[in-house]
Amino acid sequence: MSSRTVLESQQSAIAPTAGRVLAGSWKLDAGRAITLNPRERSVLEISQGRVWLAVGARPGQADQGTQDMVLVRGQSLVIEPGQQVVMESWYLRGGAPSAVAFCWDSVPATRLAADPALDWELGVAQPLRDLVCALGQGGRAVGSAVAATLGASGRLLSGLVRFALHRPARARACLRGIWPPPVFGRFVD
Repeated sequence: MSSRTVLESQQSAIAPTAGRVLAGSWKLDAGRAITLNPRERSVLEISQGRVWLAVGARPGQADQGTQDMVLVRGQSLVIEPGQQVVMESWYLRGGAPSAVAFCWDSVPATRLAADPALDWELGVAQPLRDLVCALGQGGRAVGSAVAATLGASGRLLSGLVRFALHRPARARACLRGIWPPPVFGRFVD
């Protein structure tokens, strides 16, 4: 067993996470800010530390300005598509600045409320768009393969015609007494 493993196993529960990012989390250094612009419904969960958030209104809603809040370890917030969230690591006055670890994932389908428009989008419209895209890509691949096959067939036919015409030309040259027979249109000495 390495000495590092022994030392970590003997330290307190807080010491191993100090200054590190928890597995599966993103790190936001002390005094830094980040802007999140989700394309789909997401959950922001704080794994370590404390953050200050400024959350903008969702598109289509009356502009109510931004909402400020503080989240600490273990708290989470659902963020709708189109909302803008500015997040900054936050610490109490007189406290030491520390890094923050957070998870930002899309909301699992089981947590979404029953919404007919969303059901249509996820169950019909999006798969249809994916199918059309896949068929387009397949059509382009088949077209490319057909064009390559036709090109190769044309080259093969051209080669066969040249070969077929070249043989009788050599035979006629030999019969006329031209020796050596022409090679590619030239006479060889």
